[in-house]
Amino acid sequence: MQDINNRTDVEKLVTTFYENVHKDPLLAPIFEMPTEEWTRHLTRAVNFWENWLFDTGSYTGGMMWVHAQANMAHGLTTERFEHWLSHWFSTVDSLFTGENATFVKNKALEIGQIMNSKFNQAPSTL
Repeated sequence: MQDINNRTDVEKLVTTFYENVHKDPLLAPIFEMPTEEWTRHLTRAVNFWENWLFDTGSYTGGMMWVHAQANMAHGLTTERFEHWLSHWFSTVDSLFTGENATFVKNKALEIGQIMNSKFNQAPSTL
C-alpha cells in the first residue's frame, strides 16, 4: 500500500469513506441530501483534506457552522462521532499507509473530539 500522495488519493479516500457511511444506519440519515448538494459536499470534503495534507489553499471557510446545523437537525451524539471515526480509520487503513495516512486519522480524531465536546457539552471521550 502507498501513502496519500495527491488529490486523486484524497478523492479515493473521501469517496470510499462516504460509500461506507451511506451503508451505516446511524450515519446515513445525516448525509441524505439532493444530488447537487451532495456533489458540493464531496468537493468541499476533498478540498478540506487536500488543504490539510498539501497546503493547497483549496479549502476556504469554516466547517463548524455546517456541522452545527447537522447537529441541530440530527443530533451529532458521541455515538455518531465514534461511528464516523471508526469508518474514517478503517477506510484510511484499507487504502493507505504512511505519514499522511496517519496524519488524516489523527486530524479527524482531533476534530471529532473538539466537535463532540462542543455539541455534547462534555469532555470528549473519543
